[in-house]
Amino acid sequence: MKPSPGPRGLRHSTLWNGGAQVAPVASAVIAIPFLSRGLGEERLGLLLLAWTVVSMVSVLDLGVGRALTQMIAVRRSGARGAELRSVARIGVRISGISGLAAGLLLMALSGWITSAVGAEGGIQREASVAVVLVALGLPFLLVANAFRAILDGLERFDLSARARIPTGSLTFMLPAALVPFTQRLDVAVGALVAVRCAGGLVLGVMATRSLPGRIPDATAGPSPVRELLHLGGWVSVGNLASMILVYADRFIIASFVSIAAIAHYATASEVVTKLLIGPIAVAGVWFPALARTGSPEDGDFETLAQRGIRLVTALIVPALVTLIVLADPVLRLWAGLDGAWGGVSVLRYLAIGVFLNAIAQIPFSTLHARARPDVVARLHVLQLPLYFALLGWALPRFALVGAAISWTLRSGADMLCLLVAATRAEPRFRAAAALAGMLAFEGVLLLSLSIWIARETDALSISLLMVPVSGAWVWGRVLTPAWRDLILTPRRRSGGTD
Repeated sequence: MKPSPGPRGLRHSTLWNGGAQVAPVASAVIAIPFLSRGLGEERLGLLLLAWTVVSMVSVLDLGVGRALTQMIAVRRSGARGAELRSVARIGVRISGISGLAAGLLLMALSGWITSAVGAEGGIQREASVAVVLVALGLPFLLVANAFRAILDGLERFDLSARARIPTGSLTFMLPAALVPFTQRLDVAVGALVAVRCAGGLVLGVMATRSLPGRIPDATAGPSPVRELLHLGGWVSVGNLASMILVYADRFIIASFVSIAAIAHYATASEVVTKLLIGPIAVAGVWFPALARTGSPEDGDFETLAQRGIRLVTALIVPALVTLIVLADPVLRLWAGLDGAWGGVSVLRYLAIGVFLNAIAQIPFSTLHARARPDVVARLHVLQLPLYFALLGWALPRFALVGAAISWTLRSGADMLCLLVAATRAEPRFRAAAALAGMLAFEGVLLLSLSIWIARETDALSISLLMVPVSGAWVWGRVLTPAWRDLILTPRRRSGGTD
C-alpha cells in the first residue's frame, strides 16, 4: 500500500512545521526584554548559553534523528511496515545512550565551564547548578528528539507541532514569568529544561501511538543498528562542517578586522538568516515525503521536487527584497547600529546568499532522502579550506563586505554542487535542478537590481516599488497555475499537494 502524506496534506504539514519553527523565536523576542531587566546581563547571557546547548540536541545525537526520519519514511510501505517499531526502538535507545554520555561529560566539565565563562560569587554557584540541570536533562532531550524524528518520518507534523509550539513558546515565557518571584539563574535554567522535557514526554506518547501495531507472523528484518549509525555518522560530519561554514566567518573577522566589527556583522547576519525559517520548514516536510517516493515507478517524485523548489522561492524572495529595501532603518532603528562598519551593505549581500541557501534546501533534502548524507558531508568538508582561503583574501581588502560576499559566493557554489549531486543520486531530480537553476538566476538578478536601486536612490518610496515587482515575479514565474487558482479561490480545498 502506498503511504500518503499527513492527514491534511503537505500544505498543512508545512504550516504546522513552520509554526513550530517560529514559536521559540517569537517567544524569545517577547520574553528577552523582561529577562534582561529581571536577571541582568550576566545571568541572561548564561541563560542564553544554556538555551543554545539545549537547542543543539540535533547535533549531539550523532545524526541519529535525521537517519531515523529517513529510515521510517522509507519503511512506511506495507512491505516493510513490520520494521518500523524495530527501527524506532533502536533509534530511541541510541539517542538515550548518546544523551547519557553527553550529560556525563557535561557534568564532569561543569567546574571548568563555570570558570571559563567568568561567573563569580553567587552567580558562579547558580551557574554550577544550572550546568548540572542541563546535563541531567540531555538524555531526555535527545530521546525527545528521536520521538520527533519518528513523527517526522511518519509525516505527522500536525502531532509534532502540537507539542513543539507550546514547548517552544514556554521555553522563554516560563523563565520570564518566574522573574518577579526569583532572579536565580538555576531556577530559570531548570524551568527551561523542565519545559523541554515535558514536551518530549508528549512527543513520546504521540510517537508511540502513531506507530503501527505489531503485524502477526511478520519479521522485523535485519537489525537497523548499522544503517542508523552509518547514516547518522555522515549526518554528524555534515552538521559539524556546516556549523563551521556558517559561523567561522565571525571568528576570522575578530582576527582580521576587530572584535567590535563582529557585533555589526553578526547582527546583520542574524536578521537576514532568520528568513530561512520558512524554507527550512518546507525542507523538513519535504524530506520524508521525498524519502517515501524512492521507487522508480513512483511518479510523485518529480512533481514533489519541483514544487519544493517553487515553494521555497516564493516564500523567501519577496521577504528578502523587502529587507534589502528597509535594511538601513531595520539596522539603525531596530538593532541600534550605525553605518560605520557597513552593516547595511553586509545585510544586502548576505541576502543573495540566503536566497541561494534556501533553494539548496531541496537538493540537500533529496540527498538525505536517498540515504546519501555522505555526499553532503564530503562537499561541505571540501568547502572548508576553499572558504577559509577566500575569506583570508577578501577580509583584508574589503572588510565586512568582503566577508559577506565570500559567504554568498560559497552559498552559490554549495547550491550548484548540491544540485549536481542530487541529480546524480536521483536522475528524476534533473527537471527540478533545471528549474532551480532558472529561478536562482532570475532571483539573483532581481535581488541585485533591488540592491542597486536601494543604494543609488535616497527615496525610500522608489525602492519600495521593488516589493510589488518581486511579488509579480513570484506570481508569474514561480507559482504554478494550480497555486494561483487556489489563492484566487481560497474557499476551494483540495486534499493533495497542490
